[in-house]
Amino acid sequence: MTAQALSHIVIAIDGPSGAGKSTVAKRLAQCLGYWYVDSGAMYRAVGWVVNASGVPFDESSAIVDLLERLSIELRCRDGQSEVWVAGQNITCQLRGEEVGKAASAMATMPAVRRRITAKLRQVRCQADVVMEGRDIGTVVFPEATVKFFLDASLEVRGQRRFREMRQAGQEMTLGQVVQAVTARDTQDRTRVVAPLVRAVEAHVIDTTDLTVDDVVRIMLSEIHAKVQ
Repeated sequence: MTAQALSHIVIAIDGPSGAGKSTVAKRLAQCLGYWYVDSGAMYRAVGWVVNASGVPFDESSAIVDLLERLSIELRCRDGQSEVWVAGQNITCQLRGEEVGKAASAMATMPAVRRRITAKLRQVRCQADVVMEGRDIGTVVFPEATVKFFLDASLEVRGQRRFREMRQAGQEMTLGQVVQAVTARDTQDRTRVVAPLVRAVEAHVIDTTDLTVDDVVRIMLSEIHAKVQ
């Protein structure tokens, strides 16, 4: 890693689905004037590409060949991350259950994770960043300046995801959403490559009964204590 890369600050935020990572990370990045990066968007982009191409999820070699032929880039505009595929901004197309399922499948493939991890690490060469995901503090940036691990009760996380999906116009019952969150938890925590685990030095924040402002205040206090 170059001296230039080491000169930039990385705030790593990990945690399971519905813990509040995206909302908190965006707000924190705005407060700090850092770039916000959603690492999961890169995996959703791969899932989007695979869905569009019709390649079966279990044909890893064909998926890797596809990724080698296509340019998938992470760009930042006005502090927000965007994902571009073959020169097209597909950020707005990366939400939805179908893309999410594809992303989960892609995230279990070692070859895909290696490529995405390398692209995520390049961001640090450009700016101070707040990056959220599931392996940021353990795999992508084990040397991150400050690490956080957000969690919340399964009930609250399910309710949050349910509200998000309703707002996105997706028709699912609360029970179906909780079931999906539980399945994603199991997959994330038990996968062989880069499982969801808390970094030893991460500051753990239970967001169950906290507002976004509460969480951001806690984070800013920890960051200001570390970054002088």
